[in-house]
Amino acid sequence: MIHLRSIVKKPNVKKADSFPFNLPLVKSFQEINFQKPVTFFVGENGSGKSTMLEAIATGINSTSVGGEDIQRDKTLDPARQLSTQFRFIWQKKTARGFFLRAEDFFNF
Repeated sequence: MIHLRSIVKKPNVKKADSFPFNLPLVKSFQEINFQKPVTFFVGENGSGKSTMLEAIATGINSTSVGGEDIQRDKTLDPARQLSTQFRFIWQKKTARGFFLRAEDFFNF
């Protein structure tokens, strides 16, 4: 089942020239619709894939695995700022699932 149906950039958001707002993916992003249970983000290094995933995780207040709580983790500050520009549209809102980055293994 697909829980998060889509993410839409809010209208009239402030445009900034600093990270993460200057990333190619972020600059061109308008909307993404999830139509399958698994979605792959593919692109060049530095294009914004990880930042977008972090923004989704912070925007939906996902459970973090390892490391700090997702709302207090300083490394996610840019992603939290980015997530405020998105509207998350749910098919069925859930708190199931978790957010795990490779760097979270450093805290074990």
